[in-house]
Amino acid sequence: MPRTPPDPIAESLHELGVDAEMGEALHAQVARALEGGTRTAKRKGGNLTRARNLATQPPASGLEPLALVPFVFAVRDVLKRGERGGRTSRARQERLDRAADAAVCGLARAGGATPVHGRRAGGRDVRTAHEMLERLVAVTPDAVFTLRASGAIGMWSVAASRLTGRRRWEVHRRGAGSIFRDRALLDTVLAELDARGRVSGREAQLLGPGGDGVSVRIFGARLKDDPAPPTGQGKSGRDPERYLVVLHDLSEVQHIRQRLIETEKLSAMAKIAGSVAHEFRNPLNSLFLSTDLLEDELEGHETVQASIAPTLAAIREEIERLNQIITHYLSLSRVAGAEPEDVDLRDVVTSFAADSGPRLAESGVELRVRSDEGDCRITADPNQLRRILVNLVENAVDALAAEREADETPRRARRAAVTLLLRRMRRSVKLTVKDNGPGIPDDIRDRVLEPFFTSKAGGAGLGLYLVREIALASGGTMSLSSREGRGTSVSIRWPYAQGEGD
Repeated sequence: MPRTPPDPIAESLHELGVDAEMGEALHAQVARALEGGTRTAKRKGGNLTRARNLATQPPASGLEPLALVPFVFAVRDVLKRGERGGRTSRARQERLDRAADAAVCGLARAGGATPVHGRRAGGRDVRTAHEMLERLVAVTPDAVFTLRASGAIGMWSVAASRLTGRRRWEVHRRGAGSIFRDRALLDTVLAELDARGRVSGREAQLLGPGGDGVSVRIFGARLKDDPAPPTGQGKSGRDPERYLVVLHDLSEVQHIRQRLIETEKLSAMAKIAGSVAHEFRNPLNSLFLSTDLLEDELEGHETVQASIAPTLAAIREEIERLNQIITHYLSLSRVAGAEPEDVDLRDVVTSFAADSGPRLAESGVELRVRSDEGDCRITADPNQLRRILVNLVENAVDALAAEREADETPRRARRAAVTLLLRRMRRSVKLTVKDNGPGIPDDIRDRVLEPFFTSKAGGAGLGLYLVREIALASGGTMSLSSREGRGTSVSIRWPYAQGEGD
């Protein structure tokens, strides 16, 4: 390899203001790239890597990438002649030609966009923009993929795999239409892209990871105008990226819509229940007072009083039961009237256990409390939190009592117990109320959260429903798990109050 560039190159460099020393360094740089391009490939596409990447290396002379094109061919000719004027083999000449072609293609692709000594051609670094777009696609929660002209999958983002539950090779094998519930939908979308150039906001259903439907909104654009790849193309044939498709997950939107519908239903139910409950409560109070007056009138008539005393007691008991049901209905109107404040959930749980523990012990139920150390402050209405505990514990006690009454020969050797478990999570506080009772039968487990559904005699069917509504209204989430014969567990999570948590 000569130490100095040949005269034609030196003259060209001189015209561009490049001295001999810089020209020699540039000549050596191009020569190394071409020599690297003639080496045997260790992996597919590796033999021309160094020559092709010549444009990514800052030229030693500070020239724009396109200015290197004539020097690449000149240096190639010098290498063909050899250092001592000898001639190279035909195979080496072909490899040098391929390396030079690859280097020129790389320089042409780079154009003037590669930054040279701190300057940005055209005011923008294309490579940096490309890397930024790649990172944007990698972190966006929307599924992004491209389709080639042949219909094959091109780019396939991480979010696309997460949303569909399929990897790129699976979709490539089954076809991109397989990710939709309606397999023909994609063909319709692509036809619209061919006709209009873009698709915006079309809603569809994906097949989610578990086979369930996932609502998405489709956005798309046509990238290329050629309708199909060239006929008879092989593996190395041209198959350009033709369509860009973006799928926006609507699951959260659907959840919000459902919550709005449920909130509107609750509001309507609360208004109706409140008005009806007030109208019923007044007559019930009159009946209760009339029963007391009747008992007073019968004083001194022992025979008559003894004969109707059971009837009066039954009337009073039914009035009390109706009054309790009305109280439950009135609770619906008080869910939205909460007054949230920063409160330590541990204090609420501890206070409730201190008040209710002795009463439950008299009925043969042990109330246990377990809590993690540390602050458990959340933003909620303390009275509403206590209502949650009252409803959940009453449900558990009723289940334990029903099991005890139904089983003449108790199978359990352990004592009936209700446990209040408080745990500090990373971003939330978790309250769990669980019992060791009979559990919820499988045939009604999916209905226990419905309003007015109950399996208990005399129940209003609003206990668990109110618990869920209070939890959601205070920013929490509720989950229920139960197995027949193993008990029931209800868990509620609230985010930490602002400034709390790990």
